[in-house]
Amino acid sequence: MEDNRTYDAALVAAMRERERTEDVDGVPVVMKPIPDDNREHVLDPRVREVAARKRAMFAERAERAGGYSLANERWRPDKVTRDLTTGEVVETERLIGVGGTHRIDVFTYRAASAPACARVLVFLHGGGFTAGTERIYHNQMRFIAERSGALVVFPDYRLAPECPFPAAIEDAVATIEWVRDHAEELGADPERIMVAGDSAGGSLTCSCLLKDAGHLIRRAYLLFPSCDSSDYRTQSLYRWDEGCYPVAEEDRELAWSRIDRIRASAGATSEESVYVQGKTTLDDPLVSVVYATDEQLRAFPPITVAVSEYDYLRVAAEYFARRLHGLGNDVRLVRYCGCDHGFLDLFGFEPQAEEVCLDIADELARM
Repeated sequence: MEDNRTYDAALVAAMRERERTEDVDGVPVVMKPIPDDNREHVLDPRVREVAARKRAMFAERAERAGGYSLANERWRPDKVTRDLTTGEVVETERLIGVGGTHRIDVFTYRAASAPACARVLVFLHGGGFTAGTERIYHNQMRFIAERSGALVVFPDYRLAPECPFPAAIEDAVATIEWVRDHAEELGADPERIMVAGDSAGGSLTCSCLLKDAGHLIRRAYLLFPSCDSSDYRTQSLYRWDEGCYPVAEEDRELAWSRIDRIRASAGATSEESVYVQGKTTLDDPLVSVVYATDEQLRAFPPITVAVSEYDYLRVAAEYFARRLHGLGNDVRLVRYCGCDHGFLDLFGFEPQAEEVCLDIADELARM
């Protein structure tokens, strides 16, 4: 069978073999190394190439649009993936009702060899609460389903600005409850549900945990999550400055172009936020989980927080993981060295995207 990867599959194995655990501020951190460069604080060579292309693309778009463009955020031809599955994966698409007011599209993926009563992964996509579609995540979901034997469920939740906070949260919670209520029909085990999400989807995952009074969610996985939407310049919970991102001089400009890409959206007020639109405050834990109470966080199930070294969101996410650790929660913190925000979108092109999908599959197996 043809290998669709643009890299040697041995790079993924090398990452797994060479990973190490370091103590960072009193918390064990699993360091996922660049597989073919032993240096520290440099960009992965594939990330370096993609970052240069993205910087040029975003500059051209900004000049043409004269600033922020929602249409540009939703049209991302740079997010290309490849199918890495080797066997049959059965896919379905159906509309489910939410609260008697509307319906959303929900996709499922299941390996033909999966058990009759499978574990479940509900995956909440990223995109800044305003963008993201199943098409961008299609191959990743198929791969996780095949490697884990789980039923993977992907809701196309409502997006802002058309549907601001808390619409996406309502749809995410409804999807989890739908899995519970239709478990027999789906061939799913309602006692083994894991929720995962990347970027904004990581924030939504935390929102689901905060609303999970019935403890339906048995495990969670956050990938470069948005944990704090408040202004990093005025918050006092953790330190955020350039010193948090040591980087080799040769990569400084490109690394900071990627950090600043996400940082540019910080500092908006609740009213200015395209997602929140004044519906609540930015320190509402449903928007920024770092403001949740100790009591709320102690109720969280086992959780993995995976971050990228050169991502604006890393500092808040690591603070969140440290806080969970300090409360005695079962938390695992993983850092992908040399990577930037959003590498999951390049599945089949960057080995880290494949490796993190394997890591998610491993976490599913622990339920």
